[in-house]
Amino acid sequence: MNPLDQIPLLAILAMCVVFQALFIEAGYRYGQRQQAAGVKAQLAQVRAIMGASLGLLAFMLAFSFSMAQQHFEERTRAYMMEVSAIDSAYRGADMLQADARSAAQDLLIRFAKLRLRTTEAARKSDIDGVIEMIRESERIHDLLWSVAESSMEGGGGEDTGIFAQSVLSMINAHDARLQSALFNRVSPVIWITLAIMALLAMLVMGYQAGLTGTRSSLATLTLAIAFSAVMMLITDLDRPNMTLFRMNQQLMVELENRMEQSVPDLPYESRR
Repeated sequence: MNPLDQIPLLAILAMCVVFQALFIEAGYRYGQRQQAAGVKAQLAQVRAIMGASLGLLAFMLAFSFSMAQQHFEERTRAYMMEVSAIDSAYRGADMLQADARSAAQDLLIRFAKLRLRTTEAARKSDIDGVIEMIRESERIHDLLWSVAESSMEGGGGEDTGIFAQSVLSMINAHDARLQSALFNRVSPVIWITLAIMALLAMLVMGYQAGLTGTRSSLATLTLAIAFSAVMMLITDLDRPNMTLFRMNQQLMVELENRMEQSVPDLPYESRR
């Protein structure tokens, strides 16, 4: 897991604001000393550098936000794939023999419940619980595949193949969710670069204010909060246990309710 995942969003916002404000203040005080030394002629150059620094910082923030948004969309697509695969597997289980059908549908209901509990544990940052539930999900995959194999060995034909293909789709969607949640992250190099650029830009801005001898505390604090808020949003979008951006689990809830309310013992034609 990424170390940033364990830090609350408000703490990230506060740290960003405090560090940027400190660098603004440091730049301002240094600029005042330089002004006293008679180097006010540097003002035009410093203004140009400050504009370039803030522009480059804004570009990097936009680039990082786009990357984090893409990772969020990948997690959403993997979630939709998994819901669709579970639904297809449950419907495909209707075509199996009675014993295999009952076992498969029970396992699929267990799996849907487990996925909802896994999401809830991730929101609570229960890492150990999430890891155990992921392992349990993989065990259910193995059991479902065993049911599919047994049915195919019994000569189930094309009907059994539909169920087996749905189980494979579930496994692929599960792998895609793990990949997008645990490995598709903003690189630490980008985070370090972004932090350094933000602090240097604030330093130059404070230095420019020190050379002129005037500054607006409200304006500088507002700018620091604005940049910090964007960094907080990028952090939340990029990590799986999101706080502000939450993936809607209603589709999985409705699927679980529909599977539980179905009557497995009725023939397939009777349910239509």
